[in-house]
Amino acid sequence: MANIAAQTLIGAAQTAAQFAPVPWLGAATGLLVAIVNMLAKAEANKNGIVLLQDRCLSLMVMIKNEGQNLPPDQQARLCSGAQGTLQNILDKMEPWCCMSKVKLFVKQDELAATIQQCHVDISDCLVKLQVTSHLSIHAWQANFELSRTRDKEDIMQYLGDIKNQQELIAFTQMQQAAELHQIMTLMQKNLPGQVPTTDRGMESNLYHIQHSSHSLLPNMNLKRGEVKRIGQYAVKGTGSADIWEGYYLNEEKVAIKILRAVHCDPQTLRRFKREVDIWKRVWEADRGEHILPFYGFCQNDGPFPYVVSPWMVNGTVDEYIKKYPTVDHIALIKGICEGVNVLHSMTPPIVHGDLKGSNIVVDSNGNALLADFGFAKVLEDVTGVNFTMSAGVSNSQRWLAPELCCDGGMLTTQSDIFAYGMTILEIMTHEVPWHKIRHTTHVIIKLSKGEMPPRPEDPSVSARGLDDNLWWLVQRCWSAPERRPSTREILALFG
Repeated sequence: MANIAAQTLIGAAQTAAQFAPVPWLGAATGLLVAIVNMLAKAEANKNGIVLLQDRCLSLMVMIKNEGQNLPPDQQARLCSGAQGTLQNILDKMEPWCCMSKVKLFVKQDELAATIQQCHVDISDCLVKLQVTSHLSIHAWQANFELSRTRDKEDIMQYLGDIKNQQELIAFTQMQQAAELHQIMTLMQKNLPGQVPTTDRGMESNLYHIQHSSHSLLPNMNLKRGEVKRIGQYAVKGTGSADIWEGYYLNEEKVAIKILRAVHCDPQTLRRFKREVDIWKRVWEADRGEHILPFYGFCQNDGPFPYVVSPWMVNGTVDEYIKKYPTVDHIALIKGICEGVNVLHSMTPPIVHGDLKGSNIVVDSNGNALLADFGFAKVLEDVTGVNFTMSAGVSNSQRWLAPELCCDGGMLTTQSDIFAYGMTILEIMTHEVPWHKIRHTTHVIIKLSKGEMPPRPEDPSVSARGLDDNLWWLVQRCWSAPERRPSTREILALFG
């Protein structure tokens, strides 16, 4: 059989002319011409298509040669056998030849299986008609595997070519969610990984498909080099984490939060995989309007796992209000409550667990977005240490509800509301809660006695919007757990 790389799809007219002098093959020739016309329409898997066409032609040539000196009844038997086989191939391949290129990409394994079955049908026909040798019957198999490999290479070349970006975006916008997921999975699996390369087309195309479809990556366990760090050092740090700058799919600047409190091991991998389901549900509910999205997590880039989120140029809300002191503070605290409401309205409700100014970022339009939701619970589960007893809590103690200061205190939606009240105070005063108290142990003592921060007397705080009504709300947030308002009640007060 000829080398498939040198073969091309032939035309229907050429095919018809080749067998026109053989009238007893007329019915089979008509089907062969239909197959040639049909295969010419296929938008992908050209190597496999060429090979299948070649075998259909070979079948007809063998039938013609075998029957040229036989009586008419034997010729009719050969034609009938070829006709049945070609009809089966036409029926099997017709749906594939009508599919779009992208749909063929995601179903390439199914298409390859169909093409393989067509080859088997041809071999069965030859055996049944006793036309050729065993060697000829099975000679197609090596070329089939070669054609399949080359078709996969062609697909990857197309998906990784930056010139095809707009066409890919247009294709994927017309696909169903399941098919979009399949094409993105195919692309993500074939990212270059950590291998140094100047060809970043696959990353760029995947990024733009993801963002044009407002979706997340199919696999949020980022182990194919989806994220790369910038620089040699972290740009910010807390008691349990370091923040690095990075690039996501070589297109978007992101924040990489490395969790120094835990190590990369099977336990953290299992916990993060569970967390991914929550991240996806929150994304579906919010689409990044009030909650900073998670792009994924990584466990194969150093000893500590990290999570990835979009980089916010305005930083955290506590930094933002100091840089822009005249911004609308009421709009910020309302936006924060809307974010908490998204979490608390999920089924089951999601507890943020560590609400405070440094865990709230501000987007380019000045809107507040909650960050790091659920991280307190993740650290509890992975380390086995209650969040209120962990090393990282020292940075959050000033926002914690009194019931969390006791052994066995549980993070709840009510404890989030208490922290929200403290966050209102923080934003309005531009100071952390209890800012006049240096040691957090003294804060805990005051909380245990039922004391709360006094109302600020600075006129600038009142000018930002801390009036009697807002102070009443703050005090309600600091009341006993069962008396604290829900997020919906709070939003109703803002109107």
